[in-house]
Amino acid sequence: MFKTLLTLAVLTSSVASYAQMTEGEKRNVENKMEGTLPTPRAVEEKDMYRIHMGLTAGVSNPNGASESSPEYGINVGFQPYVPFGLGAEITTTEMDDSDIQRTNVLARGTYNFGGDVPVLKSSYVGAVAGPMFIDGDTTEWSIGPVVGFDIPLQEKASDFLSLGLTAKYLYTTEVQDSFSAGLALKYWY
Repeated sequence: MFKTLLTLAVLTSSVASYAQMTEGEKRNVENKMEGTLPTPRAVEEKDMYRIHMGLTAGVSNPNGASESSPEYGINVGFQPYVPFGLGAEITTTEMDDSDIQRTNVLARGTYNFGGDVPVLKSSYVGAVAGPMFIDGDTTEWSIGPVVGFDIPLQEKASDFLSLGLTAKYLYTTEVQDSFSAGLALKYWY
């Protein structure tokens, strides 16, 4: 009898606490209960769109005889449907050994992880595809996988910076495939 009353009291206080939470707090509780793989669902509030813009800087390493070269660029994105993201990026690199400039204009689709594991909850996997402009006179097409993470520098739902890493491998028609990795600094609206 005592155990039944104790269980009922704990259950009642839990329900009462949940009822007093704001909508944002309720959503955070529900998201934490989903685990690492969030349940696909429609975006309900502005901060769930996860709109962002950022800068990337790293290194591009083409297969073959070319050496690694610095790569830099910009990226934008948002989450139209939880946990899937859409975005675009423009990156450029000048091959040090051949003075060839490669500029990628890529569309990006990602799956964003969640949960409580520190780096994994801010991670994503996906694919990129788009044209590669070589020295402004040749266009090739690229496609490949992308992985990365964005660690928030502040624990806020919006208006914050994140610092992360991104890596991608581009399969390209007619020219060397390439691997690139770099830092990503993003502002989340």
